[in-house]
Amino acid sequence: MHESPVLRTVARIAVPLTLLLSLRIFEQGHDMPGGGFIAGVIAAAAGAIPLLAFGMGGAARFPWWRLSVLGLLCSIASGTVPLLAGSTFMDHVILDFDLPLLGNVHLPSATFFDLGVYLIVLGTLMTLFVEMGLEERRWNS
Repeated sequence: MHESPVLRTVARIAVPLTLLLSLRIFEQGHDMPGGGFIAGVIAAAAGAIPLLAFGMGGAARFPWWRLSVLGLLCSIASGTVPLLAGSTFMDHVILDFDLPLLGNVHLPSATFFDLGVYLIVLGTLMTLFVEMGLEERRWNS
């Protein structure tokens, strides 16, 4: 692997900024364009940067597919809970409650579906990135 101090330095700055952008796009998804899918793609891009800069290392040891399964369960649960409560599947409600430090919080139930999509996209793309990186390593050795 080619070691680039410039790439490593840029990665240390770019990864946190990219993750913040991902969270911001996820958060605005109910009021403006954005949401779980594109935020998950951006988070996976933030995950790919360290793979290029530092190698496969710890990323290859993490079971990224489990993140996808967790996201699928979250998305299914967001549709099933209203059904079990006597409403229609994927019924949309808005939760309003007060938190001590944040004040009044307005949380659409679709946020949990978007969170599931976010995790599915992030887990799937990271699994693909890691597996492709490991495959390249297998062919070159």
